[in-house]
Amino acid sequence: MVTIAIPFYNAEEYLKEAIDSVLWQTYSDWKLILIDDGSNDNSLEIANKYKGIDERISVHSDGKNKNLGYRLNEVSSLTDTEYLARMDADDIMHPEKIEKQMKVLLANPEIDVLGTNAYSINERNEVVGIRINIGRTEIVPCKTFIHPTIIGKTQWFKEHPYNVNAVRVEDIELWMRSEKESKFMMLTEPLFFYREYGGGYYKKYVKSLPSIWKMAKVNQLKKSYINLYIRNCVAAVVYYIFNKLGIESKLIVKRNDVLLPLTNYKEYVTKS
Repeated sequence: MVTIAIPFYNAEEYLKEAIDSVLWQTYSDWKLILIDDGSNDNSLEIANKYKGIDERISVHSDGKNKNLGYRLNEVSSLTDTEYLARMDADDIMHPEKIEKQMKVLLANPEIDVLGTNAYSINERNEVVGIRINIGRTEIVPCKTFIHPTIIGKTQWFKEHPYNVNAVRVEDIELWMRSEKESKFMMLTEPLFFYREYGGGYYKKYVKSLPSIWKMAKVNQLKKSYINLYIRNCVAAVVYYIFNKLGIESKLIVKRNDVLLPLTNYKEYVTKS
């Protein structure tokens, strides 16, 4: 029913945990595509080991470094299941994530893309907080997602490819371009462990600025794109200042609506 895709580039530190979290899913009717973006560390070796462990796992590598948007479009072309899920190589799925999302999608076939809420974790696998504070479990409409939490119709992804020139904002560009003709929903329950931690975080915002400006010009300087550009400019400056002061991690923690005592993510898996 669903293909899970993990693009990776030099992800040897966390890739094993990401793959393991797919293997421990309570929903078993999946395929896993591991797609290399020209890694020069041991990531590809790790991926190939898993290929030999489970026949549902395939590995694709052409030895070239493209970008995330390019690889996500490649995944769509490789997928032959009705639904497609994605995650990043340094994140971790809750064991019930795929099962709960697929239950919603099969009961609501009008949904094109379904995301979830997420726990934020640091480099030590400690839960820092919950990204979005809604306080109850339900399905709500949304205009954007925590990108690696999504599952959607494979055909939708084929009809709405990522813009490979939207570097660092390939997801935001896709949602803004397609939201009027699509049905986007989110499970408010945190079913994902989303890794965020300090160390040059401001660079992500800096790298996004040329792409956002191009998007703004293509869309005739539409207000929403100009606002996005301004927000990322401000974020780049603020994160840079905090980085130089050695306290960038404080800003990253504040990205969460709910802060939690530092606890290994496995405690939240056990509780469920």
